[in-house]
Amino acid sequence: MARKSPTILPPLLTLVSLILFSTAQCEAFTPPMASRWTSPLSSSSTTAPVDGTTPSATANKEQEDEAENITTRDFLSLDRIRSTLIRQEETIIFALVERAQFRQNAVVYKAGGVPGLGQPLGSVCEDECLLEEEELSFLDFMLTGTEALHSTVRRYESPQEHAFFASRLPKRSNSLADLKFPDLLSKDEDVNNINWNKILHDKYRDVIVPAIAVKGDDEQHGSTVVADIAALQALSKRVHFGKFVAESKYRSDPEGFQKLIDNDDADGVMALLTNSAVEEQVCTRAMLKATTYGREPLLSSLPTARDGEEDDTTSIIAAAAAAAVVAALEAVKQLENGDHRTVVGKIDPAIIKSIYRDLIIPMTKDIEVAYLFLRCGREPPAVYANDRMSIDVTELKKKIAK
Repeated sequence: MARKSPTILPPLLTLVSLILFSTAQCEAFTPPMASRWTSPLSSSSTTAPVDGTTPSATANKEQEDEAENITTRDFLSLDRIRSTLIRQEETIIFALVERAQFRQNAVVYKAGGVPGLGQPLGSVCEDECLLEEEELSFLDFMLTGTEALHSTVRRYESPQEHAFFASRLPKRSNSLADLKFPDLLSKDEDVNNINWNKILHDKYRDVIVPAIAVKGDDEQHGSTVVADIAALQALSKRVHFGKFVAESKYRSDPEGFQKLIDNDDADGVMALLTNSAVEEQVCTRAMLKATTYGREPLLSSLPTARDGEEDDTTSIIAAAAAAAVVAALEAVKQLENGDHRTVVGKIDPAIIKSIYRDLIIPMTKDIEVAYLFLRCGREPPAVYANDRMSIDVTELKKKIAK
């Protein structure tokens, strides 16, 4: 007989509170913009203009607009990283839920599986890529064309965006101004060229898709690759945020990291980057979100306005949140007990947890290690090359570690 596990209610309630109030936590984490990026020309005291006139309404309007807007510097500032990573969880989970509605449709991942595609619209192909890939899969054809289009509006000039087929991107010929970003990362070209999309692409195709999608073919090939592209781009953005995390940690202890890297101590660097408690919190939060987002709302439990009364939106929202929490708690209890069959939803929450635990977090940390080695002027060990994972993963496990 299996040993009875200890009560899990308090931890689960803590996690539920974390989900419900994550937005508030994210807001609290970021200092107010006005106090951080006040124009050097502005002053907290009121000074009369030299011509003796009063401040114009136009000037007041400009100040109001400045307070309402945020800049790229704010959006990519290091103190905003944590809230950004939490927000990306929803993007990733919803993208995977969308992909899970289709069957695996293996033909879309095979080179030449859909014949007659030709060269993706807008992309370029030098002799080198012709030798590497004479024919693209349907996914790669669509992804290459999508990246070619996005590159014309400067997507891949952003330090947080990385193309899967950088060699096929056309040179931008329009008159859009170059984007200017704050110096948040190292200016070294090798550091800025870090790109883990090849191994991410392979692991998505060979590990994630078989775990979230039912075997077989449903002929929804176009919709499948559109969902694939959304998921791949979201995952790529998430793992490459490791560069920002690494830079932030480096700035907090540059001498410590330099000493470890000078001694080729990759294990020591990885140890400094690892916070097991936080990683488990991230994985469990992702699972709980997947449990909540992947279920239909319990409409029968929501209050309705009686005749002559106005809709009580607050009560309806509160009841919906409570119903979602109850459903999530019950599902997590079942998952903790190893019962995956009775958890009704669009995607297995345990798989989402495994994707974070076994792929997203390890790949992010591999990027962090490689970034820090290059940041300190050394080549990273071969195990941290961008065509592999330091700890290889060939399948995802549904078992939830207690």
